[in-house]
Amino acid sequence: MYIDSHCHLAYEPLINNIDKILLNCEKKNIKKILTIGTNLHTSQISSDLSSKYPMIYSSIGVHPNEAHTDLENDFKLKEIYKKNKKNIAYGETGLDYYYSKEHRSRQLGLFERHIDFAQEDESVVIVHTRDAEQDTLSLIQNSIKFNKVRFLIHCFTGRIEFAKILLDMGCYISFSGIITFKNSQDLRNVVKYIPLDRILIETDSPFLSPDPLRGKKNYPENIEIVAKKVAEIKETTTEEIGNITSANFNRIFNL
Repeated sequence: MYIDSHCHLAYEPLINNIDKILLNCEKKNIKKILTIGTNLHTSQISSDLSSKYPMIYSSIGVHPNEAHTDLENDFKLKEIYKKNKKNIAYGETGLDYYYSKEHRSRQLGLFERHIDFAQEDESVVIVHTRDAEQDTLSLIQNSIKFNKVRFLIHCFTGRIEFAKILLDMGCYISFSGIITFKNSQDLRNVVKYIPLDRILIETDSPFLSPDPLRGKKNYPENIEIVAKKVAEIKETTTEEIGNITSANFNRIFNL
């Protein structure tokens, strides 16, 4: 079986094809899907979807690239989270300095707010990090004294040295279809290094379609392709990777 630990069902074209998407997932033996909020609007949609469909779970958060919006509404994230038991994480949150460092202070503050909420609710923080490794590590390091907070680094694309430090701090690491790209050998080396009991897999759909589907919209059903590549790297079966990453998902989210 498989679990897609990170997708965006609130985005087009997924939102208008939910029933078909879930049917296709059932055919591929996908048992759970975690849909991720990136602002207040998509967080509410994600929560509504998980309330309606047994297979879907949801995460409530504001993406760092949207950190400069809704400046007075941070606590609405917690209000949304509390209304649905299938909201199982805060995020995606984190730091992204790739495009601009203009809103760095706001990103840092919002990341800390998500961590505070997760501490209060004994929940998980789903972390996006791009060109911000040191600040990301500093914030996580300052928070791991709170044993009730668990961190999942989504769509990992960093160096193996970064991964080693995250593992030492108890983080889980998720890989997307990027590991199938021809120019991603360094990332595949990271996959090879990460212990199986710390790996999750994701599609990040509708983005990041894996080879051989690059250039097309991505769907949760393509999680099987990601699992197959991890299995190839780890020299095991796709079925085993599906089962192990599913067990890891259930462990980190206490399901």
